[in-house]
Amino acid sequence: MFTLTTPRGDLMTSTRWLAVAAALTTCLSAAACGSDTGTSSQPVGQGGAGGTVTLDYWTDKQGSEAAVAAFNAAHKDVQLKYVKVPAADLVKNLRNAHKAGDKATMPCIAQTDNRNGGQLLSEGVIKDITQEVGRNAAKFSPGGVEAVTLAKIAYGVPNKRDPLFSMYYKPIFEERGLKYPTTWEELIDIGKKHLKKDGVAVFNLAGEDPSTMMGLAWQAGARWYTIQGDAWKINFTDEASKWSADIMQQLLDNDLVEKISYAEYAAMMQEYDQGKIAMRQVSTWQLAGHQRNMKDSLGKWEAGPNLLVKGQSEPVSAADTGALVVPSLCKDTAKAAEAALWLATESKPVAAMADPVGGSGWYPAVTDPAPYLDAVLPKQLWGEHAEAGKQVIADSDNFASDWVYGPNSTAMYEELADKWGKAMNGEMKVADVLTHMQQWTVDDLKQKGVKVVG
Repeated sequence: MFTLTTPRGDLMTSTRWLAVAAALTTCLSAAACGSDTGTSSQPVGQGGAGGTVTLDYWTDKQGSEAAVAAFNAAHKDVQLKYVKVPAADLVKNLRNAHKAGDKATMPCIAQTDNRNGGQLLSEGVIKDITQEVGRNAAKFSPGGVEAVTLAKIAYGVPNKRDPLFSMYYKPIFEERGLKYPTTWEELIDIGKKHLKKDGVAVFNLAGEDPSTMMGLAWQAGARWYTIQGDAWKINFTDEASKWSADIMQQLLDNDLVEKISYAEYAAMMQEYDQGKIAMRQVSTWQLAGHQRNMKDSLGKWEAGPNLLVKGQSEPVSAADTGALVVPSLCKDTAKAAEAALWLATESKPVAAMADPVGGSGWYPAVTDPAPYLDAVLPKQLWGEHAEAGKQVIADSDNFASDWVYGPNSTAMYEELADKWGKAMNGEMKVADVLTHMQQWTVDDLKQKGVKVVG
């Protein structure tokens, strides 16, 4: 198979790049449509003549060691080796190992998400595992497989969904006779009229993290990347995105938010614990951190539905999906894919990741997550409100569909984060961030040789 070099110097197979980046709906070759059979092997657990195979698994997520131990106890022919790689370095390290062609240092399973998966697939760093995932699609929650699929190619095994809901510090509202808001507009109004004068912020926004703004646009109906025929259409400036930018701008202009970086996590937790921030939009994986770091406010937090966005009559969750991916240089990609499927669907590893104390409080991507709801519940944090909160979490399992990240998704998000930080500092308007991202994303894709329309 011949290769091509993009204008940025990334080396990748032409069939994969064209099939994914240009989003052709027909296969350009057998290797570009579904998994190839060059590294096929017997399914995990069936044994083989070659002895035990050990596969490295890169992640830093709490609970992964217990999940690996469960896998190893259940299998003889394949063993997993947990290798702690910080999430901030994982994508970069995968790319570097791939570019070096270094099979010796390349893992066989890595934990990432759909925000990074599309670009890793386009660059040939991770493998098309459509066949393996497709055979097991019934084991996953609705939309889970779709979230880690690009141009009909499944590049990951979904193992974490993020149902979004609100969490309120009850005394702030109770002492003022206030009801919890149901929309972002109501939250802003409460902040302006009742909380700002008392030095209470309605929310925290981190300068390095544009995910709240992006998530609101997504929830309101924005689709920044869509596939049209054999090309990508980019749209950062639709009405839903403009609405999201306006909400963010109002929060900033009216000085209603704290601006604490996640790098200052302890300081942020202290502000929540002291009742200086009224609410947070959260998913289950964030609850464990609150419960571990709170002291004075334990039992005083209450869950509520995700805030409604413009034109919405019921809450919808719009957030990334975690996934286990198989690097293309793995020594046995078939066994790796089977192992990833086992980790994402079997009860012991799923429970290990759901545990908010020993694990990461993950909401699983399995067909029926109900058995794990008790595990993710922060009983100390929510106190007497915990049981009602369990229903809030269950009701939040309603995800916005049809969001896709394009073949430059990682680079796009890095650029978005940079400009978001400038908007947070007052150097530019949030609406101007969207205008910039529209042009930047189109130009970046064209530089890579990707067809863009509109």
